[in-house]
Amino acid sequence: MDEKFWAKTGKGKFRAEGSPEYHPVICHLADTAAVAMEIVRSYLSPAAVSILEAGLGVRGEALVRCCGFLAGCHDLGKISPAFQFQVSEVGKALVGEDICNAWLKRPDSRQKTPHGTVTAATLPEFLLELGVAKRLANQLARIVGGHHGFFPSSQDVQSASLDNMGRGPWKKFRQDIYEQLRGYVGLTKNDLPTCCNNAGVMLLAGLTTVSDWIASNADAKAGFPYANDTPFAEYALSLPAKAKNALSGVGWTRPPAGEVLTFGELFPDIHELRELQKHAVEIAPKLVPPCLVLVEASMGEGKTEAALYLADYLQHQSSAGGFYLGLPTQATSNAMWKRVRKFLRQRYPENVVNLTLSHSAATLKVDYLQSVCRLDQVYDREDKVIAGEWHTARKRTLLSPYGVGTLDQGLMGAVRSRHQFVRLFGLAGRVVILDEIHAYDLYTSTLLERFLEWLALLGSPVVALSATLPRGTRQALVNAYAKGCGLQPQELPSESYPRITTFPPAGDMVQTFEASDHVQRSLEIRWIDDQVWASELQRRLTGGGCVAVICSTVNRAQAVYSRLKDLFAADELGLFHGRFLFIDRERIENDCLQKFGREGERPHRYVLVATQVIEQSLDVDFDLLISDMAPVDLLLQRSGRLHRHSRTRPEQLQQPTLWLVSPIVSTDEKVNFSDSGYIYDRHILLRTWLTLRNALSIMLPEETDSVIESVYNLTAPIAQSLETVHAEDWKQSLEDYCLDCDKRKTCAEKVQLPPARVANEPYQFTYQGEEDSEQAIARVTRLGRPSITTIFLKQMGSKHVFPGTEQTVDLNVNPDLEQIRALLSYSTRISKRGLFEKLLEHKNTKSWTSALLRNCCYVVLDSQNSVCVGPWKLLADDELGIVIQKV
Repeated sequence: MDEKFWAKTGKGKFRAEGSPEYHPVICHLADTAAVAMEIVRSYLSPAAVSILEAGLGVRGEALVRCCGFLAGCHDLGKISPAFQFQVSEVGKALVGEDICNAWLKRPDSRQKTPHGTVTAATLPEFLLELGVAKRLANQLARIVGGHHGFFPSSQDVQSASLDNMGRGPWKKFRQDIYEQLRGYVGLTKNDLPTCCNNAGVMLLAGLTTVSDWIASNADAKAGFPYANDTPFAEYALSLPAKAKNALSGVGWTRPPAGEVLTFGELFPDIHELRELQKHAVEIAPKLVPPCLVLVEASMGEGKTEAALYLADYLQHQSSAGGFYLGLPTQATSNAMWKRVRKFLRQRYPENVVNLTLSHSAATLKVDYLQSVCRLDQVYDREDKVIAGEWHTARKRTLLSPYGVGTLDQGLMGAVRSRHQFVRLFGLAGRVVILDEIHAYDLYTSTLLERFLEWLALLGSPVVALSATLPRGTRQALVNAYAKGCGLQPQELPSESYPRITTFPPAGDMVQTFEASDHVQRSLEIRWIDDQVWASELQRRLTGGGCVAVICSTVNRAQAVYSRLKDLFAADELGLFHGRFLFIDRERIENDCLQKFGREGERPHRYVLVATQVIEQSLDVDFDLLISDMAPVDLLLQRSGRLHRHSRTRPEQLQQPTLWLVSPIVSTDEKVNFSDSGYIYDRHILLRTWLTLRNALSIMLPEETDSVIESVYNLTAPIAQSLETVHAEDWKQSLEDYCLDCDKRKTCAEKVQLPPARVANEPYQFTYQGEEDSEQAIARVTRLGRPSITTIFLKQMGSKHVFPGTEQTVDLNVNPDLEQIRALLSYSTRISKRGLFEKLLEHKNTKSWTSALLRNCCYVVLDSQNSVCVGPWKLLADDELGIVIQKV
């Protein structure tokens, strides 16, 4: 071939002799093929390989060649005039001046069809010649053509301009490149797919995209530098070694398999196993992936250790590939990351282990950043549990063999969004641990069910942990996983709490076990008047004690804290909520753990006023708990922070007691739930109040099931003895609740993937067009109020500085990563209705081009640390955090 075709040109630079710097298309296709083959051969877990074999109908080395060839074909569409002549000088020099000028003179030369769509439109013809069925050929072409995140639809392909793809010689150009790739891979007709189910779609698409990302690295040491005019036969000789070097350089490792350690060896600090942990050890040999293990037990029963034991067992005995641990919030993820890092250090003292933290604020966590490095730097570090630098990029975190982060990061794999298949590819065949699954509303729970369905299809074992779950929710989760397995759901048998549910059953489907002594308790319930409890609390703490007050909203928490300042000294009172600047919130969280954690230096007397930020996964312990009204399952969750650790208690606080702030009740009007009514559903609050209003205590865990079902069993009749006003409220609020549930389910169904085992065209997995950004993640995985990251700066003369510092901020300079982290450290998320919309109107400085800042806004405080935004005044208070007032 006299004509040459470029895949990469850098900045279109020319070399000294006058020819352009470029990487030929055939070289890039072969680079991608070599990486894909090495991933399948050496890095995918056996569980994922097995799913891929079944998904494509090809096995062994034939699968390796098949995947390499198809992944390599992804950029075949770059052999088109629309692509080659977009950098006209390079196109002229390589393809030919006459061909280029003829193209540029065409009136439609500016109409550009994406090269992935050109691949989808032109590859099927070549596959048909090899004997691939027409429908399958079209499907495969659209899968690899979707490597930029969205699968082309039939309409996209049909509307692709033939002129953009190239008439005349262009088909011959493509065929010549295609044949070179086929020859490099060594593809035979026996290596071609015979099918492509939904699992095959996700794994092939993810493999293609990830291989393309790695093969696009032009680094001379650990990548694929431009080949320029090097003959392909010569270039191809070094490709296997380059692929291995590139994967090693970016930190791709395959988790070890084979050696099983005992529970005691994994957790040497646990000298006596709890009953839950004994059951985990007993069922582990009976588990065959894909499988679901659903654990329901009180806080403090060792659920996390049981889950890690099961994940480790499945990795070493069932060929699962590491694990991802998903939690409800960033704060809980941060705390769990520390625990998992300690676990992996203990488990693999001599191995380099790649552990990522997956959420939008991970780049702000100092100890996590200190673990980020290139793999060639690891051997100079004493701590070999690291985060490979390549894996910390936003779309790559789930590709790490071990990870901790928010559930939302995984849920985006079950949402129609850009590159959702990369997330599912990363989780395929890995154990997925889902903690605190009771923490989600119906919208997110609906997405969770579809997520479980897809994880089952992809061969991923799931270990789901919860303190409390309604029976209907348990059944829905098991049903979803059963669908993904292609099995009929089974009705859950009735077994008392605490329990372990397994599907497919590992012995008995549901097994109950004895609760540990330290979680068996009589939880006293006491209703308190919001106007007088503060003074009574002061009297109760005369002899000392540590108390948590959990408020429903930030404004309420700020008001309660301000009220208590008159009763307690400054060093006896703290405030913790989500509207502190990030730099302050992290400090407060660490202080909370130091004071109330298992090994903390406990103060003699202290009252911590907080929002829901302390109710999940933080290992903190209080002598007394005061709470605003909340759904009963959350109240039980909060009570797990009462007497959590074994320690000496003040004499007057020996009995675990929950003070509940009483709603406003009258004989002829509906109950007024105040701030809680704006946060939680009215029907659930009403039934919680009716269940607990006459209760003096709850026996835990014996009464857990009955209390939960009294609130969440929607078929339960209204008690005949119920007062008329409350009976009418029950009926109306139930109707409203069911309508709201239907709306939430409908909203979730609009964004979630189609069912895992229903045949669909590839475009239906991504057609919605959502960018896979942190803002999209927050928007589509939760149905709450939208929020915006708001950065707070302060005016100091003619300069901008960070509040409380003299560190200047130049808004005209494009910030580097360190400066971006500093900016985000002085931010918080604001969702208040009306104010959020006003903040959206703020224009960012043009220098903030980073994706980390793209969807943020900034405000500038005056000398009084305040700023007006429309009719609102924002005050940055050292004690209260960001205070929002209506002017």
